[in-house]
Amino acid sequence: MRISSIAPFAASAALALAARADVARSNECFAVAWNSANGALASLVVNGDADRMNWISGLESWGEIRTNVKKIGGRDGWTGAAFRDSEKLPFRGMREEGDRVVSVYDNGILRAEVFRELTRDALKERYVFTNVSKAPLYFGRGDLGILATFNDDYAGADECIRRRCSAHVWCGGGNSWVRAVKMGPFPTELALVLNEGSLDWYSVRRVAAEGSNDRGDIVLHPDPLVLQPGGTAAVAWTLAAYDAKGGFNAALLRHGGSVVEFDEETIFPDELFRISIAEPDGKVRRETRAPEKGVGEYAFEFRLADGRIARATGFCSPALDDLVRARVRFIVEKQQCLDENSPLYGAFLPYDNEDERQCFSAEWRDMNACRERTAMPLMIAKYLQRHGEDAAARRALDLWERFALREFFDADTCAVYDGIGKDPRFKRLYNGPQVIGLWKEMYRLKKDPKYLDWMERTIVNFYEDGGTNFYPNGCSFSEEFVLLRDAGRDVSRIGRHLREHVGNIVRNGVRPPAHEVKYEQTIVAPAVTILSAYSALVERDGRVDAVLPDLVDMLSRFNGSQPDHRLNEVAIRHWDGYWFGKRHAYGDTLHQHSALSARAFIWYARSGGDAAWRRRAEHAYRNVLAMFAPDGRATAAYMLPLTVTMVNRDGSAAEPTRRVAGPDPLANDQDSALYNAMASGLFGD
Repeated sequence: MRISSIAPFAASAALALAARADVARSNECFAVAWNSANGALASLVVNGDADRMNWISGLESWGEIRTNVKKIGGRDGWTGAAFRDSEKLPFRGMREEGDRVVSVYDNGILRAEVFRELTRDALKERYVFTNVSKAPLYFGRGDLGILATFNDDYAGADECIRRRCSAHVWCGGGNSWVRAVKMGPFPTELALVLNEGSLDWYSVRRVAAEGSNDRGDIVLHPDPLVLQPGGTAAVAWTLAAYDAKGGFNAALLRHGGSVVEFDEETIFPDELFRISIAEPDGKVRRETRAPEKGVGEYAFEFRLADGRIARATGFCSPALDDLVRARVRFIVEKQQCLDENSPLYGAFLPYDNEDERQCFSAEWRDMNACRERTAMPLMIAKYLQRHGEDAAARRALDLWERFALREFFDADTCAVYDGIGKDPRFKRLYNGPQVIGLWKEMYRLKKDPKYLDWMERTIVNFYEDGGTNFYPNGCSFSEEFVLLRDAGRDVSRIGRHLREHVGNIVRNGVRPPAHEVKYEQTIVAPAVTILSAYSALVERDGRVDAVLPDLVDMLSRFNGSQPDHRLNEVAIRHWDGYWFGKRHAYGDTLHQHSALSARAFIWYARSGGDAAWRRRAEHAYRNVLAMFAPDGRATAAYMLPLTVTMVNRDGSAAEPTRRVAGPDPLANDQDSALYNAMASGLFGD
């Protein structure tokens, strides 16, 4: 699909342009400033924002153009290196034409004019590309990009909730858009609505020195196209601020976009894809599609009233029980170390689906045999509660337990170690709650009181090691508290710790402390889960009730609403492929941690929140199932951007650009998604 054609390029626009002073303009929604040094936008501030957040602050500048079509040695040509670092089109000047401001870029092969105009309630941008060479220009996927530098990085909760946004990107052909929302409660959101042309994908350019704390500058890619000599093409969009209460879809339609929505992005084989397409003229049509090829991904296209093509992507998954059964079989047969001479004997290990081998590293701790690898026995224990007849899975789980007791869990002290050999030099507060949740499920499976003993003392250890100020994801604590209480245990000590923990989370409120990343979805998700479970199971507390709505709102802001199973109700996370994958690539991911938001939504609904949160949770649980194949294989992270470039603070490439889109070959930490789906109560449990 090409971006749309426009009239021939005006010869007068090819004249050299003088640099001019900065331009600043405003309308009833926001104020915009240009940067005269590069012709791009420098800032966009929403009216009435006491924090004066710049929504478009990045390492580079909004609206600059990057391309792999370059001039080499004075000759027109293509480098043939589509995924080396692209280059910016050189800025040639800026001019005003009445209400419009025009910026011009040219490298002797490709010329671009960018027309910007503020209307009463929006900013209109139109990017016009012209082939000024004597040969055709072929733009492949990712060869042309426009920088959309939404201010999306993690600088700590207090800064993030006031001066950062989550940018939910949808490159869906003629129905492309970006929904940008402040990370904290704020009444106004920002929409980028495509009006002309077609967007194909997006890439990111992120500061290497910031590691996991910088999502990076977003680069929007037009569809691949061919420009003949003198030929032109254009992309145009509207940037508009809107009242969040009115909803993003209403803003999308008001500014010329269309709304494509699934009833469920992920369906099971006995279900149908049901999709609605709403257009600005008020017409809405419904489409029903059967999963005719069975399990797998389905790419849909719909022709819009203006002739452009809207895209959507769904997925047909095996039924949850079938998927879990296949996954358990794969783990038992492929991912358990059976070398009796190894300290890893009995461990469940990461698995490289590309090279067909088990993986382990004591130094790269996110590939050791402990930490999040406990998701595998946790999921198997839950599976066996539903399908107790699986003798092979029971034997494998028993063997794993012997490994755990020998290598990283001390049954006498209930200390949880970070790696094999019970090395006490490195402690990680995330580990204990993972094991607490595991012993809970082992007790439910085997009814052996030793698991209650281990669970109880592990909770005490966690709290007395400083856990009352920590936000872990492995358990809710209240569920474990009730299990111990109902078993006749003295829970007064744990109850005091739990109340202190809840009190600390309430006191921090919308400004939680930094953890392994300064601010992220899996800091807010446990805050919602722990408070909601406490309210639902232990006692009502007015302080909890007062802070929970803001926290669940903050959590929901990480989640997308795109018509794609890899994005809808999937939380923005952009480092899991680096820490948990084989490729060690940064960039946005479909990752199992979205199931932790789903779990938080369910607990919030149970504590008295609107039941609609359960519906959102089901979308999230269904959509993470694409991480698992029917034969039991899995991926630790499905990478979403087309390419990722790690850059230095001066904008130069720190590493070569990498094409990352697709599933990482490594199966690692993803199995907690299946556990949480089974435990949710939404799929027959």
